Amino acid sequence: TATPTATPTATPTPGVTPSPTATPTATPSATPTPGATPTPTPAMNEIEADLSGAPIGGVTPKGEAEFEIESTNNREFKVRIENVNLPAGTVLNVLVDGANVGTITVAPSLQRSELKLKTEDGQTVPQVNSRTRVVVTNQAGATILAGSFSNIPPQPNPNPTPNPNPTPAPMPTPGPSGEVRIEARLAGAAINGLTPTGVAKFRSRPNGDLKLEIEVEKVNLPAGTILSAFVDGVKFGDLVIASTLENEIERETENGQFVPNITTASTVVVSNAQGQTILSGVFNSSAVGTQQQRNDIDDTVFFVEQQYRDFFGREADDSGLGFWSSEVAKCAGDLSCVGRARVNTSGAFFLSIEFQETGYMLYRFNKASFGTMPRRNSFLVDMQAAAQGVIVGQTGWEKTLEDNKRAVAAAWVERAEFKNRFGSMSNDQYVDALFQNAGVAPSQAEREGLVAGLNAQTETRASVLRKVADNTEFRGKEKNAAFVLMQYFGYLHRNPDEGRDTNMDGFNFWLRKLEDNAGNFHKAEMVRAFIESGEYRGRFDW
Repeated sequence: TATPTATPTATPTPGVTPSPTATPTATPSATPTPGATPTPTPAMNEIEADLSGAPIGGVTPKGEAEFEIESTNNREFKVRIENVNLPAGTVLNVLVDGANVGTITVAPSLQRSELKLKTEDGQTVPQVNSRTRVVVTNQAGATILAGSFSNIPPQPNPNPTPNPNPTPAPMPTPGPSGEVRIEARLAGAAINGLTPTGVAKFRSRPNGDLKLEIEVEKVNLPAGTILSAFVDGVKFGDLVIASTLENEIERETENGQFVPNITTASTVVVSNAQGQTILSGVFNSSAVGTQQQRNDIDDTVFFVEQQYRDFFGREADDSGLGFWSSEVAKCAGDLSCVGRARVNTSGAFFLSIEFQETGYMLYRFNKASFGTMPRRNSFLVDMQAAAQGVIVGQTGWEKTLEDNKRAVAAAWVERAEFKNRFGSMSNDQYVDALFQNAGVAPSQAEREGLVAGLNAQTETRASVLRKVADNTEFRGKEKNAAFVLMQYFGYLHRNPDEGRDTNMDGFNFWLRKLEDNAGNFHKAEMVRAFIESGEYRGRFDW
């Protein structure tokens, strides 16, 4: 029988083991955990986010968010909105990276209204960086306005008097060959437990060629749902949500297609058939690798940012981004060293405390409950709940993590599929079934302790599920399989038996490779194969 083709195919073909002397450790230590170092004071004192949204009753809302650190180290966060065509007195929620930080009350006659938070007034001010997303929602959770903070510092305005002939929005300085790239990071409120994200990317070349891509991810709507993309209020095209909860639309003048000319004030709105905002943002960020990389993932900072998005389900914190970017930058352009450092960095995200106690915990929940690995779409929803607000190393992260884990476990055992399987079981049958699904045999003391706890009501079915999932043998036994699965979930954004695969041959190939090398992903060349695969790199190609 022929050996199954590895999926994705590694380039170059696996076989050359990286030199162990050039690799700091064969298995990257999870310490320091990404984001574990103290958060430094941001270099810039002020950053802004322009907010956009779909028209309401024919009126297009607009707004802005502002974050400032004063010389006294006091912090201030403001959100201002106007032209919101809702009844005066309507209360809207302000979310910062998914966390509700306050409310804004809609003013009469489309006038401006504001939320202001200041540490010097004893208020809690959210942590903000140039990747932070801001969403303004109604009480039903629907997006009204949204956007992302910029990596372009705000321009000072020496003359606040209204100008009847406003200066056109500035464009970033072209690269050496004259090409300009700018981005709009798109934000929106959670849909069915999952927060969508997206990006619009614009490229202008000296020869006049224009290209615009709008990509959306984690849009938790039924496959086949049609969303419309608007640029500066004009329809650009439609996106059809795939089974992976994502898709994109791309236009290029070189192909004879119309592409609008974009400035750093252009708005992007992705809306549903009812005209409600799903995602929105404003072009306000210089794209990574301007005229340096043909593929965004070849930029070191972007590569590290993408590890946070794909494995933690969040934007990078400044300290973690700085640490892991510097680990790659130490290679000083040595391509062999860069390759090893990237593999080491990516592997560290799976091994980190943050992922092991969220994503890997969810994997074990699913295995102990149903005897199977999780599927990606439901995993994304659960991962968001488990990881919400968790940044290892920041004050209070342990409590946030424990609260999340307790809430996720409590909700898990209330699911219909869980109750259908275990609802009629006695306590001892329940404990035995969990361990059987997990494929481990507990000690007599462990089993009897859990059963006795359930009988005495000092344990719940949720707490027992957590304890079975934390069984040392179980954690060790499933680690390699979970590692392989996360390569598909994180890098390829799909299940192992979807897309170009129709079975589990590719998954099983890499699991054998990992197990044959005692879990050493460097020797197995697994991470390297995935991050060098065309399927992964195709996500970021310009």
